[in-house]
Amino acid sequence: MKKVWEESFKIASYHLDFQQELKPSVLQQYFQEAAGNHAENLGAGYDTLMERELFWALSRIRVEIDRMPKWGETIRIETWPVGLERLFFRRDFRMYDEQNNEIVRGASGWLLVNAKSMRPQRLSALGVELPDNGGKTALDAPLPDRISLERAEPAFRKVIRYDEIDMNMHVNNTRYLDWVTDCFDRKHYEQNVLSAFNLEFLSEVHWGDEMEMQIDRNGTEAKVQAVETASAKALFKADVEWRKRD
Repeated sequence: MKKVWEESFKIASYHLDFQQELKPSVLQQYFQEAAGNHAENLGAGYDTLMERELFWALSRIRVEIDRMPKWGETIRIETWPVGLERLFFRRDFRMYDEQNNEIVRGASGWLLVNAKSMRPQRLSALGVELPDNGGKTALDAPLPDRISLERAEPAFRKVIRYDEIDMNMHVNNTRYLDWVTDCFDRKHYEQNVLSAFNLEFLSEVHWGDEMEMQIDRNGTEAKVQAVETASAKALFKADVEWRKRD
């Protein structure tokens, strides 16, 4: 059993945006891949939990970015369980480049959910003792609070199709970042770089769902939400922060 999990990834061309930088959604995929592999190592992986009608659900995440890795780089991710924080099982991340510089860090909050009742469960239901990392964190701040938009303006609408459905018959939350970043035009990316984001996951998104992306801009920060058009229910929210590109 490893208290801190390490995993390396080589940045491929199909993981890049038009500026040859890693897409935020792929960054999220790397974090979740490492988290899933560590959970498996700890005896709390997907298959083991599903046998007991349990699963991990990501509820919120905060990520801070010094720079995004580029094509051909090999990056290393460290991830570890921090412990309970409010209702959440907190797991933190750090990403390092080939010179061992820390370039990205994050904190995520997970819920242990019963697959039948869809209700969060206590730690005792896990049946596994998670390692004690002595309060080690990648971010000093607690997990992010709820996100609220004051002036939500329509950005675009979309219907969920085959390409966005995962093996659990819903949209994997890493795809939400693709929709968030689609709310900004080419000129914005030529002038700005993503420096941080918060995501708050509120509801599953399924095949055939129609939703509207909405945005609330405020200088170097923007808040985004996806709203189901049939019910006006918020599906997820994001808070994205930018800095001027060098």
